[in-house]
Amino acid sequence: MGLAKRQPSYDDLVRVIADLQARLDAVEADNERLRAENAELKRRLAQDSSNSSKPPSSDSPFRKPAPRSQRRSSGRKPGAQDGHEGTNLERVADPDTVVEHRPAACGGCENVLAQDAEAVGFSWSQVFDLPEPRLIVTEHRMLKVRCHCGHITRADHPHGVKAPTQYGPGVHALAVYQLVHQHVPCLRTATGAADLHGAHLSEGFAHTALDRAASHLAPFSERVVALLQLADVAHFDESGIRVASSLHWVHVACTTHLTWYKAHAKRGKAGMADAGVLPYFTGTTVTDAWSSYLGYGTAGALCNAHILRDLDGVHHTDPTGQQWAKAAIDALTTANDAAHAAREAGREALTSDEITSLETQFDHAVRVGRSTNPDPPPKAKKSFARQLVDRLIRRREDILRFLHDLRVPFTNNQAEQDIRMTKIQMKVSGGWRTLDGANRWLLVRSYLSTARKHGLNPMTVLRDLFAGNPWLPPAPA
Repeated sequence: MGLAKRQPSYDDLVRVIADLQARLDAVEADNERLRAENAELKRRLAQDSSNSSKPPSSDSPFRKPAPRSQRRSSGRKPGAQDGHEGTNLERVADPDTVVEHRPAACGGCENVLAQDAEAVGFSWSQVFDLPEPRLIVTEHRMLKVRCHCGHITRADHPHGVKAPTQYGPGVHALAVYQLVHQHVPCLRTATGAADLHGAHLSEGFAHTALDRAASHLAPFSERVVALLQLADVAHFDESGIRVASSLHWVHVACTTHLTWYKAHAKRGKAGMADAGVLPYFTGTTVTDAWSSYLGYGTAGALCNAHILRDLDGVHHTDPTGQQWAKAAIDALTTANDAAHAAREAGREALTSDEITSLETQFDHAVRVGRSTNPDPPPKAKKSFARQLVDRLIRRREDILRFLHDLRVPFTNNQAEQDIRMTKIQMKVSGGWRTLDGANRWLLVRSYLSTARKHGLNPMTVLRDLFAGNPWLPPAPA
């Protein structure tokens, strides 16, 4: 007789149910993880230069993003506004050349006019044009004078004149202007100088001119770094460059009147310290949200252009579930409009009631974002939307700094515009061969950018530099 089959006990059923529940929980956890990963991948695929910090060059040529500017309509019509004076060529009182034209025949009787017929007046037209490509040659003769004692003394060479034949400050200035200000490669710089001015330069001459310019800029570098250290508000940023075929970083510190670049092998605090501004800066820093900028200056302000792009990316990825992001965008742009209007009206500050109202609108949007994106399960990664909400809460004071101090701008565009020029140079040349060479180029670029911000012609300040009289930015009043 066979053994009777044992019926499962209550404890056996409990163990089976517990095992099934554990497996079900594991499947649910895996599904939640996969859903989060899928959402993150979709978010990344939807990213472009309009809704993230990715550069426009990274956008797919087959899927250009539709423009979604955060700017609001100003209500102005396109083109010149009413009352705009416009710009036209103005007549000069003392033209370089005057050419007189006499009529050949009388407009009345049609008789031929005599060459000595009296001119009783004239009308005029001035033509502004470039001269023919021709160098102006100046010969310096150092005279030898005999004294009554019989000794003959020769005059000293003028400053900068050493060789029997040489190019002057203007030609050196032209080469450096093309290399640094216009980002023209050495060979094309030499070709352009020959075509436009009849100066047949070599590539070596252009390199040497750049090195000579940098060697005379020690007083400028000391002045601009000192002025930036004393600035009330300054912008800071960094960007990757190629030096000796490896990744380096160019750091920029700037204001509306000053620019300072420095290249370094490190992106973080070591590179910032080498640039010489941030460790001694006592004003308000305007930066992106990178943590290495924390701790510098007496106060910090975040670039809200980055914040707006991130908010737009969250809303664009999930327009129905992340409505709070659109509300936060509206709150920030409204606050920026209020600060801009106050500055245009000549006001020194917003009222406390205005600030409270604008901050309340922003805080409400962030609170909704916090409830929309709750804490993830244990050990699960936070979604980007939740990370953004946490950043808005953690850095709230820095994000809204522009409301409390009208000297602080809404964005870090000043630094981004200044550093963009180094990216153009990268596209032209691909990089620098040595770190010293990169910093010489950046030093001259700092000089030209600062002079341009003061309304000076870059060719003029370069000529002054090669003539032994480098321009220096004035100290603030």
